[in-house]
Amino acid sequence: MDDDLHPDGAQDGREPRSGGANLLVFLALLPLDALVGGHAWLVVGMNGWAAAHNGEEATVPVTELVVSGGVPAAAGLALCWGRYWGAAVAQFALTAVLMAWLLSFQG
Repeated sequence: MDDDLHPDGAQDGREPRSGGANLLVFLALLPLDALVGGHAWLVVGMNGWAAAHNGEEATVPVTELVVSGGVPAAAGLALCWGRYWGAAVAQFALTAVLMAWLLSFQG
């Protein structure tokens, strides 16, 4: 007897989603990623502009970047919960690259 079948013959339904479904879900989340990434980029830029305008050393607002990185990371966790493994990996990779790029402005 197959382990993923119930006694009545119905499947368990816990298999991962298809590649096409992962791609569609990831593409659907790109506007959210763009919104959060744009906000984080704006915060870094405004902070740098204000520091340059006041003659101070520019610093990166790490707390705001952590919060901005937490939103797509939470979306990635939700994708894991929904068994969209490929979309979750892409979401986490995109979040890591964006936050590393923004933190590189630390100078």
